[in-house]
Amino acid sequence: MNFYQHAGRILDKLARHEGTIKGLIIGDPKVWDKKKMYALVCETLKYKQVLNELIDKSKICEVEKKLKRSLALVLIHDLMFTKRGITVRNDVPLKQCVTRHESRLKAELIKIKVKRGVTNNEDLVSQKVKDAVLIPRYARINEHKITIGKAIKSFKSEGYTLVDCPEDFRELGLKDFCVDRHLPDMLVFHQKTDFHAHPFYLNGNMILQDKASCFPAHVCQPTKGAHAIDACAAPGNKTSHLSALMKNTGKIWAFDLDSRRLDLLKKLTYKAGCKNINPVHGSFLETDPNDEQFAEVEYLLLDPSCSGSGIISRLDHLVDDDDEKEKNGKDADGKTQKERLQNLADFQISIIEHALKFPKAKRVVYSTCSIHPEENEHVVKTILKRHPDFKLATRESVLPTWNRRGIPEEINGNKDLAECVVRTVPAEDLTNGFFVACFIRKSPNEQGAKRPLEEDNLFDNQ
Repeated sequence: MNFYQHAGRILDKLARHEGTIKGLIIGDPKVWDKKKMYALVCETLKYKQVLNELIDKSKICEVEKKLKRSLALVLIHDLMFTKRGITVRNDVPLKQCVTRHESRLKAELIKIKVKRGVTNNEDLVSQKVKDAVLIPRYARINEHKITIGKAIKSFKSEGYTLVDCPEDFRELGLKDFCVDRHLPDMLVFHQKTDFHAHPFYLNGNMILQDKASCFPAHVCQPTKGAHAIDACAAPGNKTSHLSALMKNTGKIWAFDLDSRRLDLLKKLTYKAGCKNINPVHGSFLETDPNDEQFAEVEYLLLDPSCSGSGIISRLDHLVDDDDEKEKNGKDADGKTQKERLQNLADFQISIIEHALKFPKAKRVVYSTCSIHPEENEHVVKTILKRHPDFKLATRESVLPTWNRRGIPEEINGNKDLAECVVRTVPAEDLTNGFFVACFIRKSPNEQGAKRPLEEDNLFDNQ
């Protein structure tokens, strides 16, 4: 029963936003079977809406006073949605709290299926979760520890077959893999491939990171020996990617306000063999750009808080109950989506504007895992209007082979600007929804000339 109680505590922590699924499980030494725990938590979250409905309809937590809701979620999941059932002895009291309501739970489950017009349990899963299954397994090879060539040789020795990169990753066979056509340090495997217990993952040779989240570091293009800042760094995958691209030279300041998340960054970057990272517990917005220690900072990576509306390949988005949003479109704090997006955009703009104050800022990369123009093209538009000494880096230096670019209609029809930024669409690109833009400083001659952005009405109706 300790295993189920531990799973319940992880659900509680997720509900309090104390970490991610992966971080709370992999980073917890008390979780002895991480693969099993990860599967239970993820599967419970997939059926969370139905499980909550079963708990409410059966009133099981009202009758069984000792049964916490989070524990009921994982126990009822295994009872109702697995063949194995609850894997503890029948005489365990907390198991009995659930099993004595089994008939009522089964009856309520049948009612839910009838109401939704489905016959299989799998059909109760939301479409958003089903779409996540289509995302292939992306593995970034950590070049601090192993070359892409040696990694390929190792996987081939395990029985995997290296194939040419297909147009559609869904064509990959169960034991097929390929080198990604856009990112040279990324291998792509079948979506059902599980590497959480693989030696390469455990020893830091590879990072299980979504393809789109690898875009920012590649767009940043930090050189060997450079000084860089990761402004919103935890949990550290992008930071370690920057470190790898810099060949462990130079210096990276990694900022995060959350001490627990920063501790996770320290663990992950240590595991990855990074030696050029200086973790900073504090707000990037409170740093002094003119501080002597930052005098040589040329590269800044900004991945501030966003709506997360593009995320589909992980289940953390299921932590928040849908019923927190009222029918009038307001959330638990009484804010509409428009108000929430505006608040996020204001914060995102403040992060970019602070980054542009660093005297030697050369490439400032802004990214979100959002699909909303308010957090993407609109933010870019505002920055370009307010800061005439900066412009967008051209497509040639911003993943030129990636075809999906920005939405011209969201930048007042400016197709040239739209070509400078990158977007991803999960259902079509088989990666999380993402947006990346890179601001570069204009030359003195460019700063003296009239900007194309100053054309009449370009910024009307923002």
